[in-house]
Amino acid sequence: MDVLLPLVPRCTAAQQQKFRLTPVDLVVAEGAEALLRCEIHHAAGSVQWTKDGFALGFTQSIPGYPRYSVLGDSGQGIYNLRIVNVTLDDDAEYQCQVGPYMHHTLIRAKAKLTVI
Repeated sequence: MDVLLPLVPRCTAAQQQKFRLTPVDLVVAEGAEALLRCEIHHAAGSVQWTKDGFALGFTQSIPGYPRYSVLGDSGQGIYNLRIVNVTLDDDAEYQCQVGPYMHHTLIRAKAKLTVI
């Protein structure tokens, strides 16, 4: 008896979404501007930032966080988090997350923002 197995496309590492540039830890003076950079190659899933594990959402402007915005170009895979007029409340761990999509796996990269 023959066993039929479903055909599953094999993907190579080159096809997987991956980071081209990950955020790095920053030390920023209170009142200054912080820019956490995140660039993705072959982005397929939805991209969002988190702050200490709290999801900030998938849009350029972040509801409830008027000083936060996501700058860049989704067509180029650029999703930089900009925080203006940094306060001590912004001192946290931030994470750029790209969700899974079809054969693409979830990826994430984190950085610590220290406010002095």
